[in-house]
Amino acid sequence: MASRRRDHVPAVALLLTASLLALAACSAPPEPDPAIEVVAQDGAFDPLAITLTGLGAGREVRLVATTELDGAAMSSRATFVADEDGRVDLTTTAPTAGSWTTVDAMGPFWSMTGSSLAIEAGRADHSVTLSLSADGEPLAETVVERTGYGADVEVRDVTDDAMVAAYAVPAGLSADEASPAVLVFSGSEGGLGNARADATWLAGLGYPALAISYFKSPGQPTELAEVPVETFLTGLAWLREQPGVDTDRVFTFGVSRGGEMALWLAANHPDEIHGAFAPTGAGSLYCGYPNWRVSAWTLDGTGLPCAPSSVVGTPPETQVPVEAIEGPVVLACGTADPQWDACGRLRDVRPRFDDQELVTTVEQKEAGHFLAVAPYLPLGLDETGATPAATHQARVDFWDAVDEVLAEAKQ
Repeated sequence: MASRRRDHVPAVALLLTASLLALAACSAPPEPDPAIEVVAQDGAFDPLAITLTGLGAGREVRLVATTELDGAAMSSRATFVADEDGRVDLTTTAPTAGSWTTVDAMGPFWSMTGSSLAIEAGRADHSVTLSLSADGEPLAETVVERTGYGADVEVRDVTDDAMVAAYAVPAGLSADEASPAVLVFSGSEGGLGNARADATWLAGLGYPALAISYFKSPGQPTELAEVPVETFLTGLAWLREQPGVDTDRVFTFGVSRGGEMALWLAANHPDEIHGAFAPTGAGSLYCGYPNWRVSAWTLDGTGLPCAPSSVVGTPPETQVPVEAIEGPVVLACGTADPQWDACGRLRDVRPRFDDQELVTTVEQKEAGHFLAVAPYLPLGLDETGATPAATHQARVDFWDAVDEVLAEAKQ
Protein backbone atom coordinates (compact mmCIF):
# COMPACT_ATOMS: atom_id res chain seq x y z
CA MET A 1 0.00 0.00 0.00
CA ALA A 2 2.77 2.38 0.88
CA SER A 3 4.41 1.99 -2.46
CA ARG A 4 1.12 2.69 -4.21
CA ARG A 5 0.67 5.87 -2.16
CA ARG A 6 4.13 7.13 -3.28
CA ASP A 7 3.21 6.53 -6.95
CA HIS A 8 -0.14 8.21 -6.58
CA VAL A 9 -0.43 11.84 -7.78
CA PRO A 10 -3.22 13.82 -6.10
CA ALA A 11 -5.94 15.10 -8.43
CA VAL A 12 -5.32 18.67 -7.37
CA ALA A 13 -1.68 18.40 -8.51
CA LEU A 14 -2.81 17.06 -11.88
CA LEU A 15 -5.23 19.93 -12.23
CA LEU A 16 -2.53 22.44 -11.26
CA THR A 17 -0.05 20.96 -13.74
CA ALA A 18 -2.63 21.02 -16.54
CA SER A 19 -3.49 24.62 -15.72
CA LEU A 20 0.15 25.69 -15.81
CA LEU A 21 0.66 23.98 -19.18
CA ALA A 22 -2.41 25.65 -20.58
CA LEU A 23 -1.28 29.01 -19.26
CA ALA A 24 2.18 28.55 -20.79
CA ALA A 25 0.63 27.62 -24.13
CA CYS A 26 -1.58 30.70 -24.07
CA SER A 27 1.26 33.04 -23.12
CA ALA A 28 3.85 31.68 -25.62
CA PRO A 29 4.54 34.22 -28.39
CA PRO A 30 3.02 33.30 -31.74
CA GLU A 31 5.31 32.09 -34.49
CA PRO A 32 6.30 35.09 -36.67
CA ASP A 33 5.02 35.23 -40.22
CA PRO A 34 7.59 34.70 -43.00
CA ALA A 35 9.21 37.98 -43.98
CA ILE A 36 12.00 39.43 -46.15
CA GLU A 37 14.09 41.95 -44.24
CA VAL A 38 16.25 44.33 -46.31
CA VAL A 39 18.68 46.90 -44.94
CA ALA A 40 18.20 50.29 -46.57
CA GLN A 41 20.60 51.19 -49.39
CA ASP A 42 22.94 54.18 -49.26
CA GLY A 43 23.83 54.74 -52.89
CA ALA A 44 24.33 52.43 -55.86
CA PHE A 45 27.71 51.13 -54.66
CA ASP A 46 26.39 50.19 -51.22
CA PRO A 47 25.57 46.47 -50.87
CA LEU A 48 22.37 45.39 -49.16
CA ALA A 49 21.86 42.91 -46.33
CA ILE A 50 18.91 40.54 -46.85
CA THR A 51 17.48 38.18 -44.22
CA LEU A 52 14.58 35.74 -44.57
CA THR A 53 12.76 35.19 -41.27
CA GLY A 54 9.83 33.24 -39.79
CA LEU A 55 10.44 30.17 -41.93
CA GLY A 56 10.63 27.29 -39.43
CA ALA A 57 13.74 25.28 -38.70
CA GLY A 58 15.17 23.39 -41.67
CA ARG A 59 12.54 24.58 -44.11
CA GLU A 60 13.52 24.79 -47.79
CA VAL A 61 12.48 28.06 -49.42
CA ARG A 62 12.86 29.73 -52.80
CA LEU A 63 13.78 33.38 -53.36
CA VAL A 64 13.05 34.99 -56.74
CA ALA A 65 14.10 38.48 -57.86
CA THR A 66 12.46 40.20 -60.83
CA THR A 67 12.90 43.61 -62.40
CA GLU A 68 12.91 45.51 -65.66
CA LEU A 69 16.18 47.08 -66.79
CA ASP A 70 16.38 49.19 -69.91
CA GLY A 71 13.03 47.77 -71.01
CA ALA A 72 14.15 44.15 -70.55
CA ALA A 73 12.62 41.69 -68.06
CA MET A 74 15.31 40.21 -65.80
CA SER A 75 15.12 37.60 -63.03
CA SER A 76 17.16 35.42 -60.69
CA ARG A 77 16.28 32.62 -58.28
CA ALA A 78 17.87 30.55 -55.54
CA THR A 79 16.94 27.87 -52.98
CA PHE A 80 17.91 28.05 -49.29
CA VAL A 81 17.46 25.93 -46.17
CA ALA A 82 16.52 27.82 -43.01
CA ASP A 83 18.65 27.46 -39.88
CA GLU A 84 17.39 26.19 -36.50
CA ASP A 85 15.90 29.62 -35.81
CA GLY A 86 13.94 29.59 -39.06
CA ARG A 87 16.18 32.24 -40.64
CA VAL A 88 18.31 32.65 -43.76
CA ASP A 89 20.92 35.41 -43.68
CA LEU A 90 22.16 35.93 -47.24
CA THR A 91 25.36 37.54 -45.96
CA THR A 92 26.39 34.25 -44.31
CA THR A 93 24.40 31.51 -46.09
CA ALA A 94 24.98 30.17 -49.59
CA PRO A 95 22.11 28.88 -51.72
CA THR A 96 21.82 25.14 -52.19
CA ALA A 97 21.08 25.85 -55.86
CA GLY A 98 20.21 28.80 -58.06
CA SER A 99 21.41 31.65 -60.25
CA TRP A 100 24.28 32.17 -57.80
CA THR A 101 25.77 29.60 -55.42
CA THR A 102 28.13 31.60 -53.20
CA VAL A 103 27.49 33.55 -50.00
CA ASP A 104 26.39 36.92 -51.38
CA ALA A 105 23.47 39.09 -50.32
CA MET A 106 23.71 40.89 -53.67
CA GLY A 107 23.38 37.64 -55.60
CA PRO A 108 19.70 38.28 -56.43
CA PHE A 109 20.73 41.44 -58.30
CA TRP A 110 23.91 40.74 -60.26
CA SER A 111 22.95 37.16 -61.21
CA MET A 112 19.74 38.16 -62.97
CA THR A 113 19.41 36.99 -66.56
CA GLY A 114 17.10 37.84 -69.43
CA SER A 115 17.66 39.93 -72.54
CA SER A 116 21.11 41.25 -73.38
CA LEU A 117 21.54 44.65 -71.79
CA ALA A 118 23.33 47.76 -73.02
CA ILE A 119 26.10 49.23 -70.90
CA GLU A 120 23.73 52.03 -69.82
CA ALA A 121 21.43 49.58 -68.03
CA GLY A 122 21.13 50.31 -64.35
CA ARG A 123 21.87 54.01 -64.77
CA ALA A 124 18.38 54.97 -63.63
CA ASP A 125 16.57 54.10 -60.40
CA HIS A 126 14.62 50.86 -60.66
CA SER A 127 12.53 48.52 -58.52
CA VAL A 128 13.36 44.87 -57.81
CA THR A 129 10.64 42.57 -56.48
CA LEU A 130 11.81 39.84 -54.09
CA SER A 131 9.36 36.93 -53.72
CA LEU A 132 9.67 34.12 -51.16
CA SER A 133 7.90 30.77 -51.49
CA ALA A 134 7.96 27.17 -50.25
CA ASP A 135 6.46 24.11 -51.95
CA GLY A 136 4.99 26.40 -54.58
CA GLU A 137 3.09 28.49 -52.02
CA PRO A 138 3.89 32.22 -51.67
CA LEU A 139 5.20 33.23 -48.26
CA ALA A 140 6.31 36.87 -48.52
CA GLU A 141 7.14 39.61 -50.99
CA THR A 142 8.86 42.97 -50.86
CA VAL A 143 10.03 45.62 -53.31
CA VAL A 144 13.60 46.93 -53.15
CA GLU A 145 14.20 50.38 -54.62
CA ARG A 146 17.62 50.32 -56.27
CA THR A 147 19.37 53.64 -56.71
CA GLY A 148 20.73 53.98 -60.25
CA TYR A 149 24.39 54.67 -60.86
CA GLY A 150 23.47 57.86 -62.70
CA ALA A 151 20.73 59.01 -60.35
CA ASP A 152 22.76 61.85 -58.82
CA VAL A 153 25.04 62.52 -61.77
CA GLU A 154 24.96 65.20 -64.44
CA VAL A 155 26.48 64.24 -67.81
CA ARG A 156 27.04 66.61 -70.72
CA ASP A 157 28.69 66.19 -74.10
CA VAL A 158 31.95 68.05 -74.68
CA THR A 159 33.12 69.10 -78.14
CA ASP A 160 35.73 71.70 -77.18
CA ASP A 161 39.05 71.45 -79.04
CA ALA A 162 37.51 68.87 -81.42
CA MET A 163 37.07 66.37 -78.58
CA VAL A 164 34.49 63.61 -78.65
CA ALA A 165 33.87 63.49 -74.93
CA ALA A 166 31.37 63.53 -72.07
CA TYR A 167 31.80 65.18 -68.68
CA ALA A 168 30.14 63.48 -65.71
CA VAL A 169 29.94 65.31 -62.40
CA PRO A 170 28.17 64.58 -59.13
CA ALA A 171 25.04 66.68 -58.77
CA GLY A 172 25.82 69.75 -56.71
CA LEU A 173 29.59 69.57 -57.19
CA SER A 174 31.03 72.70 -55.59
CA ALA A 175 33.55 74.79 -57.48
CA ASP A 176 34.82 76.03 -54.12
CA GLU A 177 35.90 72.61 -52.87
CA ALA A 178 38.67 70.96 -54.88
CA SER A 179 37.98 67.32 -55.74
CA PRO A 180 40.05 64.54 -57.31
CA ALA A 181 39.09 64.02 -60.96
CA VAL A 182 39.54 61.26 -63.51
CA LEU A 183 40.29 61.15 -67.25
CA VAL A 184 38.53 58.04 -68.59
CA PHE A 185 38.90 56.04 -71.82
CA SER A 186 38.00 52.55 -72.94
CA GLY A 187 39.77 49.73 -74.78
CA SER A 188 39.88 48.16 -78.22
CA GLU A 189 36.13 48.57 -78.81
CA GLY A 190 36.70 52.28 -79.39
CA GLY A 191 34.14 55.06 -79.30
CA LEU A 192 32.70 56.80 -76.28
CA GLY A 193 30.04 54.40 -74.95
CA ASN A 194 31.96 52.34 -72.39
CA ALA A 195 34.10 55.29 -71.28
CA ARG A 196 30.97 57.36 -70.75
CA ALA A 197 29.55 54.61 -68.53
CA ASP A 198 32.77 54.39 -66.51
CA ALA A 199 32.79 58.17 -66.07
CA THR A 200 29.18 58.08 -64.89
CA TRP A 201 30.02 55.41 -62.32
CA LEU A 202 33.00 57.43 -61.07
CA ALA A 203 30.81 60.50 -60.74
CA GLY A 204 28.37 58.30 -58.83
CA LEU A 205 31.15 57.77 -56.29
CA GLY A 206 31.42 61.54 -56.00
CA TYR A 207 34.21 62.54 -58.42
CA PRO A 208 34.13 64.48 -61.71
CA ALA A 209 35.24 62.39 -64.69
CA LEU A 210 35.84 63.23 -68.33
CA ALA A 211 35.26 60.36 -70.76
CA ILE A 212 37.00 60.69 -74.11
CA SER A 213 36.93 58.75 -77.37
CA TYR A 214 40.30 58.27 -79.05
CA PHE A 215 39.34 56.21 -82.10
CA LYS A 216 36.28 55.04 -84.02
CA SER A 217 34.46 58.37 -83.63
CA PRO A 218 34.06 61.02 -86.36
CA GLY A 219 37.39 62.65 -87.18
CA GLN A 220 39.38 59.92 -85.42
CA PRO A 221 41.24 56.79 -86.63
CA THR A 222 38.84 54.00 -87.54
CA GLU A 223 41.01 51.38 -85.83
CA LEU A 224 43.32 51.23 -82.84
CA ALA A 225 46.27 52.25 -84.98
CA GLU A 226 48.48 55.37 -84.89
CA VAL A 227 46.26 57.10 -82.35
CA PRO A 228 47.75 60.48 -81.38
CA VAL A 229 48.69 60.73 -77.70
CA GLU A 230 47.74 64.38 -78.11
CA THR A 231 44.08 63.30 -77.98
CA PHE A 232 44.58 62.30 -74.35
CA LEU A 233 46.65 65.37 -73.53
CA THR A 234 43.91 67.62 -74.88
CA GLY A 235 41.37 65.92 -72.64
CA LEU A 236 43.73 66.14 -69.68
CA ALA A 237 44.27 69.87 -70.15
CA TRP A 238 40.52 70.48 -70.44
CA LEU A 239 39.76 68.48 -67.30
CA ARG A 240 42.39 70.29 -65.26
CA GLU A 241 40.77 73.62 -66.15
CA GLN A 242 37.33 72.72 -64.83
CA PRO A 243 35.99 74.39 -61.66
CA GLY A 244 36.18 72.15 -58.61
CA VAL A 245 38.96 69.93 -59.96
CA ASP A 246 42.01 69.44 -57.75
CA THR A 247 44.81 69.70 -60.31
CA ASP A 248 47.17 67.89 -57.92
CA ARG A 249 44.86 64.87 -57.78
CA VAL A 250 43.97 63.98 -61.36
CA PHE A 251 43.93 60.29 -62.28
CA THR A 252 43.74 58.33 -65.52
CA PHE A 253 41.35 55.40 -65.94
CA GLY A 254 41.94 53.15 -68.94
CA VAL A 255 40.41 49.74 -69.56
CA SER A 256 42.15 46.85 -71.36
CA ARG A 257 44.18 48.39 -74.22
CA GLY A 258 43.37 51.73 -72.67
CA GLY A 259 45.12 50.55 -69.51
CA GLU A 260 48.57 50.74 -71.06
CA MET A 261 47.90 54.36 -72.04
CA ALA A 262 46.55 55.17 -68.56
CA LEU A 263 49.88 54.02 -67.08
CA TRP A 264 51.94 55.64 -69.87
CA LEU A 265 50.32 59.03 -69.29
CA ALA A 266 50.80 58.84 -65.52
CA ALA A 267 54.44 57.81 -65.97
CA ASN A 268 55.28 60.46 -68.54
CA HIS A 269 53.28 63.33 -67.03
CA PRO A 270 53.71 62.95 -63.27
CA ASP A 271 53.35 66.72 -62.74
CA GLU A 272 49.83 66.59 -64.17
CA ILE A 273 48.65 63.07 -63.29
CA HIS A 274 48.69 61.79 -59.73
CA GLY A 275 47.89 58.10 -60.32
CA ALA A 276 46.16 55.58 -62.55
CA PHE A 277 43.50 52.87 -62.70
CA ALA A 278 44.20 50.16 -65.29
CA PRO A 279 41.81 47.20 -65.03
CA THR A 280 42.80 44.31 -67.38
CA GLY A 281 45.49 46.60 -68.79
CA ALA A 282 49.22 46.23 -69.41
CA GLY A 283 52.50 47.84 -68.42
CA SER A 284 53.86 47.82 -71.98
CA LEU A 285 52.79 49.45 -75.23
CA TYR A 286 51.42 47.00 -77.77
CA CYS A 287 51.05 47.44 -81.50
CA GLY A 288 47.84 48.30 -83.33
CA TYR A 289 44.68 46.26 -83.43
CA PRO A 290 43.76 44.48 -85.62
CA ASN A 291 46.80 45.65 -87.63
CA TRP A 292 49.78 44.57 -85.52
CA ARG A 293 52.28 45.89 -88.07
CA VAL A 294 51.82 49.50 -87.00
CA SER A 295 52.08 51.27 -83.68
CA ALA A 296 48.90 51.81 -81.72
CA TRP A 297 50.11 55.21 -80.48
CA THR A 298 51.93 58.20 -81.94
CA LEU A 299 53.56 61.23 -80.33
CA ASP A 300 54.34 64.26 -82.46
CA GLY A 301 53.45 62.14 -85.48
CA THR A 302 55.94 59.36 -84.66
CA GLY A 303 54.86 55.90 -83.67
CA LEU A 304 55.80 54.80 -80.15
CA PRO A 305 57.75 51.51 -79.82
CA CYS A 306 55.35 48.59 -79.50
CA ALA A 307 55.31 44.85 -78.90
CA PRO A 308 53.24 42.15 -80.64
CA SER A 309 50.10 41.05 -78.83
CA SER A 310 51.35 37.54 -78.09
CA VAL A 311 54.20 38.74 -75.89
CA VAL A 312 53.93 39.16 -72.11
CA GLY A 313 57.61 39.79 -71.36
CA THR A 314 58.19 42.72 -73.73
CA PRO A 315 61.39 44.44 -74.93
CA PRO A 316 62.59 47.25 -72.63
CA GLU A 317 61.87 49.98 -75.17
CA THR A 318 58.16 49.08 -75.16
CA GLN A 319 57.77 48.97 -71.39
CA VAL A 320 56.01 51.83 -69.62
CA PRO A 321 58.37 53.47 -67.09
CA VAL A 322 55.91 52.91 -64.25
CA GLU A 323 58.62 53.65 -61.69
CA ALA A 324 58.03 57.32 -62.54
CA ILE A 325 54.40 57.24 -61.37
CA GLU A 326 54.30 59.15 -58.09
CA GLY A 327 50.81 58.33 -56.83
CA PRO A 328 48.57 55.30 -56.27
CA VAL A 329 47.78 52.74 -58.95
CA VAL A 330 45.05 50.09 -59.06
CA LEU A 331 45.44 47.07 -61.34
CA ALA A 332 42.95 44.22 -61.83
CA CYS A 333 42.75 40.98 -63.77
CA GLY A 334 40.91 37.68 -64.00
CA THR A 335 42.68 34.38 -64.58
CA ALA A 336 39.95 33.28 -67.03
CA ASP A 337 40.15 36.43 -69.18
CA PRO A 338 39.27 35.25 -72.72
CA GLN A 339 40.56 38.44 -74.41
CA TRP A 340 44.23 38.25 -73.40
CA ASP A 341 46.51 37.18 -70.54
CA ALA A 342 45.67 40.11 -68.29
CA CYS A 343 47.04 38.44 -65.16
CA GLY A 344 50.31 37.64 -66.88
CA ARG A 345 50.62 41.30 -67.80
CA LEU A 346 49.72 42.39 -64.26
CA ARG A 347 52.40 40.12 -62.77
CA ASP A 348 54.87 41.41 -65.35
CA VAL A 349 54.43 45.10 -64.47
CA ARG A 350 53.83 44.90 -60.73
CA PRO A 351 57.50 44.41 -59.67
CA ARG A 352 58.60 47.45 -61.72
CA PHE A 353 56.88 50.01 -59.46
CA ASP A 354 59.28 51.73 -57.08
CA ASP A 355 56.83 52.03 -54.19
CA GLN A 356 54.95 48.75 -53.93
CA GLU A 357 52.73 50.12 -51.17
CA LEU A 358 51.16 52.52 -53.67
CA VAL A 359 50.03 49.65 -55.93
CA THR A 360 46.79 47.78 -55.30
CA THR A 361 46.19 44.63 -57.32
CA VAL A 362 43.02 42.61 -57.74
CA GLU A 363 43.76 39.17 -59.16
CA GLN A 364 40.65 37.01 -59.16
CA LYS A 365 40.66 33.33 -60.06
CA GLU A 366 38.16 32.32 -62.77
CA ALA A 367 37.16 35.95 -63.45
CA GLY A 368 36.83 37.25 -66.99
CA HIS A 369 37.73 40.45 -68.84
CA PHE A 370 34.94 42.91 -68.05
CA LEU A 371 36.08 43.90 -64.57
CA ALA A 372 35.54 47.65 -64.97
CA VAL A 373 31.75 47.29 -65.02
CA ALA A 374 30.17 48.69 -61.88
CA PRO A 375 29.30 46.03 -59.28
CA TYR A 376 25.88 44.45 -58.75
CA LEU A 377 24.81 44.86 -62.40
CA PRO A 378 23.92 41.80 -64.55
CA LEU A 379 26.16 42.93 -67.43
CA GLY A 380 28.90 41.06 -69.29
CA LEU A 381 28.88 38.01 -67.04
CA ASP A 382 28.46 35.43 -69.80
CA GLU A 383 32.10 35.30 -70.97
CA THR A 384 33.26 31.94 -72.27
CA GLY A 385 35.35 30.10 -69.68
CA ALA A 386 34.85 32.65 -66.91
CA THR A 387 32.75 32.15 -63.76
CA PRO A 388 30.11 34.87 -63.29
CA ALA A 389 30.47 34.94 -59.50
CA ALA A 390 34.25 35.39 -59.81
CA THR A 391 33.90 38.22 -62.30
CA HIS A 392 31.34 39.87 -60.05
CA GLN A 393 33.64 39.59 -57.02
CA ALA A 394 36.53 41.10 -58.98
CA ARG A 395 34.30 44.06 -59.85
CA VAL A 396 33.40 44.59 -56.20
CA ASP A 397 37.07 44.43 -55.14
CA PHE A 398 38.23 46.69 -57.97
CA TRP A 399 35.66 49.41 -57.35
CA ASP A 400 36.24 49.23 -53.60
CA ALA A 401 39.92 49.89 -54.31
CA VAL A 402 39.11 52.77 -56.67
CA ASP A 403 36.79 54.31 -54.09
CA GLU A 404 39.42 53.98 -51.35
CA VAL A 405 42.15 55.61 -53.47
CA LEU A 406 39.95 58.55 -54.47
CA ALA A 407 38.65 59.02 -50.92
CA GLU A 408 42.23 59.18 -49.59
CA ALA A 409 43.17 61.62 -52.34
CA LYS A 410 40.33 63.89 -51.29
CA GLN A 411 41.47 64.15 -47.68
